[in-house]
Amino acid sequence: MHHDPYAADAAFYDAIHDGFRDDIDLWLAYAGRTDRPVLEVGCGTGRIAVELAAHGHEVTGIDPSPAMLARARRRADERGLDVRFIEGRVLDLALEPGRYGFIVVPLDVFLYCKDGEEQRATLERLAEALTFDGTLALDLPGPGSWLDPATNGQPVLAFSGETDDGEGFECWHVHEDDLAEQVRTLRVAYETVGEDGTVRRRVSVHRLRYVGRWELEYLLEAAGLDLVDLFGDYDLSPLEGGSSRMVAIARRRPG
Repeated sequence: MHHDPYAADAAFYDAIHDGFRDDIDLWLAYAGRTDRPVLEVGCGTGRIAVELAAHGHEVTGIDPSPAMLARARRRADERGLDVRFIEGRVLDLALEPGRYGFIVVPLDVFLYCKDGEEQRATLERLAEALTFDGTLALDLPGPGSWLDPATNGQPVLAFSGETDDGEGFECWHVHEDDLAEQVRTLRVAYETVGEDGTVRRRVSVHRLRYVGRWELEYLLEAAGLDLVDLFGDYDLSPLEGGSSRMVAIARRRPG
């Protein structure tokens, strides 16, 4: 039986993330520079993919979670949009070479590659899927939001609210950061309270392999990609020591 890595997250994901739109305009701007199809890697419940489709782009979204994709398909159907959603990870799929004018790997998705070799191989596969002048965008944690072993084991209330069917919940994060391995193990707990006061907890565990600036430049070069821009936020501000994001824009190398 296929294991869904986000089975516990799917019901709560939209409540937490749908209000976040800081990145949407940037991805729309880059997608608007091509008349070729657009690919989103790690599309989740379709927050970005459906918005791109709503602006007239031919969009494919891939994700390893059936539960997330079910919500993404429902989101697209509700808006009457035709988006192609595919279950799987980049290295497990046969992406058509030279098809996509823009590929976006948003909001920490790239960190789910287990190690440097998988990160390089993933970038190489995405480079092959780009058109000759296609653009790849990677959205990663910046220096200001990197690993923090000093706060290992400390529970943080990340969100409190309601799902789309009105169920109240709290979302708690606890991380264990390993600087030597550049890995964060993130434990996410979703707590709901029933009418009888019974607390139900659903838990997911995520392993995130962090990437620094110079390592990223090396990985891109090894994968046949040229780094053309590096930003510290979605407003295209420069990458600095306190930047919360690291947004890399790369293009397929000619030849």
